[in-house]
Amino acid sequence: MFKVRFGCTQHTLRDRLFLIHLSTHPLLVLCHFSTGASIMLPNLLLSFSNWNPQFFREVKGRLKNRNLTLTVLFSFLAQFALLFFFWAALPTPKVTASSHYCTGKELYNVNDCVLDAQGNILVNWQLWWTDLFHVLTWMLPFILIVAGVYLLINDLAKEEQRGTLNFIRLSPQASQTILLGKLLGVPVLVYLGILLAVPLQLGSAGQGGVDTAELLSLYLVVPAISCVFYTGAIFYAFLGGTHGWLGAAIVSGIYAIFYQIWQGSRYSPERDFIGPDFWYSLPIASNLGLLTVFTLGICTVATFWFWQTINRRFCNPNLTLISKRQSYAMTICIAVFILGFPFQEFSEGEYYRPMSDLFMLIVFNSIWFLVLIAALTPHRQTLLDWARYRQTRTSGRTLRLTKATLRDWILGEKSPAIAALALNLLITIAILTPWIMTWGEPTEQLQGLISLLLNATFMLICAAIAQLILFSSSKRRSVFALAIVGGLIALPPIMMLTIGLRPDQGSLPWIWSCFSFVSIQSASKMTILLGLLGQLLVLTGLSAGLTHQLRRAGESEMKALMAKPHKSITSNILS
Repeated sequence: MFKVRFGCTQHTLRDRLFLIHLSTHPLLVLCHFSTGASIMLPNLLLSFSNWNPQFFREVKGRLKNRNLTLTVLFSFLAQFALLFFFWAALPTPKVTASSHYCTGKELYNVNDCVLDAQGNILVNWQLWWTDLFHVLTWMLPFILIVAGVYLLINDLAKEEQRGTLNFIRLSPQASQTILLGKLLGVPVLVYLGILLAVPLQLGSAGQGGVDTAELLSLYLVVPAISCVFYTGAIFYAFLGGTHGWLGAAIVSGIYAIFYQIWQGSRYSPERDFIGPDFWYSLPIASNLGLLTVFTLGICTVATFWFWQTINRRFCNPNLTLISKRQSYAMTICIAVFILGFPFQEFSEGEYYRPMSDLFMLIVFNSIWFLVLIAALTPHRQTLLDWARYRQTRTSGRTLRLTKATLRDWILGEKSPAIAALALNLLITIAILTPWIMTWGEPTEQLQGLISLLLNATFMLICAAIAQLILFSSSKRRSVFALAIVGGLIALPPIMMLTIGLRPDQGSLPWIWSCFSFVSIQSASKMTILLGLLGQLLVLTGLSAGLTHQLRRAGESEMKALMAKPHKSITSNILS
């Protein structure tokens, strides 16, 4: 096939014709107003292909006539339907006595309708346009995030099934270039549909009197949040997720929670902000600039860590998603971040309950450590290689070997994750302990520390169980690990609530569960001691069982390796 040299990269004649055809598409020709602009578009796209060939491939595969036509039509039809819905909500003479958009006396969030001299209803058009802007403000990011997450997960799952992802790994492009091309190219039709709706949003903002600073903050925050969810979608796909609908459903649920909170704060006079009012005593609720910087900072840190993990896994799919070094830094970031929310300012007469804040921190930390268990725990073949390597180093018992072994357990890429998870839990406890020690009551301080300790031992038990299952020879060990650990967390509380065993009774089963912190205040000292000793015994037994299996596996692997040369020598002598 003929090649055309353009810029720094060689392009096939088919690629060149595709770009010229794309620039003259009847729906996209509206975007440029002269022949010179039409000629510049292929050059612009070719410069993009020089910058990121993977992005060019993704765009080339998606910007077909049919896809472009459907995207543009769907975007305009959705905007028309939304405008029709809002137009139908306007009050009409002789039919509507009160409406949200009338200008009369307000009663139960609706206003009485007032007529002018000609008998027409006076409409609060500014409120109408503002409501339209609010709907677009929530609807457009929802489509952008959910559709993009679905497409990214599905695309990576198909690439993995076809084996083309390994082929892409062999290309001379840098891994960051390939991943960036995926992030920008796979949802390109979603970007187009959203961009076509931006003029309506800007027009409604102008007619509704929306502040320019608020609009600028919106257009800064939405791309940042989208980056977090998009890199998180690739993280989920590399974690083993193959169903795009499941990732989209999870994101939709998270989005719906924030939308409901916003709806409640919109109509509640007590709250006008989503979430806490302060972070380390900084008034993030009352200052739009501070809130924007705070959100952008969170998104930047989250995107950075997601990017580090997906780049690591893309370069070597046999590695765990997160290295042990990275996990320690991530745990520090998350612990420092969530610790800022208990530092709130209370008005006179309000009572501060630190245990309630600690319970919320424990819940968020538990979710994070479940992610760590999934991302840090190596699978069977990796552990077999590590056990064989460890078996070759057990002949000497020097101090140097002990230090090397400890370093391997804490920082090694192939060693079991139990020690690393324990160190992560210690990091969290070390960060939260100074805050707990500032509590006024010594009894509450002791209860807080015990709650952290009980939660840490329970999470280590879950990690040990997951590691034992993933070390088994079952083909569906990942599914079994997820089901057993999930059941261990969810089933005991459900069963206890079903039989009427409440957390405030301070019973031993609640102390042994994942939610031990809810009954710590009503439990006796003996119950807490028995619960802690029981968890430590279970953890010790699981750790001993895992160590025994690793030792046996290492010996078996060494015997198999030693037998192979012996068999080959014997066969050569006999021949």
